[in-house]
Amino acid sequence: MDGTGDPRPAPTSAIVLDPTGEYGQLPNAVTYRLGDNAYLEAGRLTASQLQEVLGVHFSATLSQRPDQAINSLRVQRNLRHQPGTLTKINRSVDDYQELLNQLSSWASDYAVSLLPQQLVEEAVVPLASSPADYSLLGQEYDYGWIRNHWGLITAFRERLTSGAFRQLFDTVDHPGRAKTELGFVLTMFLNQRAQHRTLVIDLSLLKGFEQQQGAIISYLLKLILNDRLANPASRLPVKIVLDEAHRYLPGDNQQLTHNGIFQVLREGRKVNLQLALTTQSPLDLPERLRSQFGTMIIHRLLAPTELACLPTGLTFFAEVAALTTGHAYLVRPEQPACQVDVQAPRWW
Repeated sequence: MDGTGDPRPAPTSAIVLDPTGEYGQLPNAVTYRLGDNAYLEAGRLTASQLQEVLGVHFSATLSQRPDQAINSLRVQRNLRHQPGTLTKINRSVDDYQELLNQLSSWASDYAVSLLPQQLVEEAVVPLASSPADYSLLGQEYDYGWIRNHWGLITAFRERLTSGAFRQLFDTVDHPGRAKTELGFVLTMFLNQRAQHRTLVIDLSLLKGFEQQQGAIISYLLKLILNDRLANPASRLPVKIVLDEAHRYLPGDNQQLTHNGIFQVLREGRKVNLQLALTTQSPLDLPERLRSQFGTMIIHRLLAPTELACLPTGLTFFAEVAALTTGHAYLVRPEQPACQVDVQAPRWW
């Protein structure tokens, strides 16, 4: 019996984050492939998340410019109902502020492909001398700012117009083929009861962009965690699997704190989320992350430092180094380590 009082056993559900496309043949699984039958809605991402996903970064002193550009495009699409960018030259400050005040969650959508050009429209200033009008957002372009940041604007444009990222954000026409927003897919999966379900999120579209894959994985895990925190009545047990996790983790401790992988490991247990990670060597994982695991399956390790870095209490390195394919040690809290057989699944 689960916490809902339902006499049926709690359903077993799993989400596999698949950066390489290897899990597409997993039995009894529903697969959503980013860029094929699923996409990311840019409006769900903050400006900083969007920059992470694109791999293009404004400095801290300029971080407000992408936010401003996104708000302008949201106004243009959702309130003015017009295509293209929002021109800010000779636009009243008061009128524009009134439009901003009308923005809310329903108006999150915008034309992400126009973001580089909207950054140019944000670079407006009053005239340097009379008749400067400070009741307007600007009267001329700040040509110096545009020139100094043209390389960054160009990088934004090139990344957004590349084939992979056009498919990622669904900005390319695909007549007769339906795509589903990935956040909606996760919400539906997390909140519908069914037996023995597996959801595979195929991220192989960006196989050549590990940093960007890592940003998307972090973002998706935050979506999952936030959904659970916001819906306490619907917390069916879910196991999340991420292969070769070391490829997608930041090396900096401060960045790690804000990463979705770390946040789910630290907070997921209380909302019925379990996260399983695999890696070639435990030394590839930050120390703060290694300490979050209660259960470990340890295959052959070739260096004593690899075993020593794990909070397992294992000291018999020779036995671990002698393990052959298909054999491992299972380590669980408050139980002695035991040797187990790990069989390759038939579908692999």
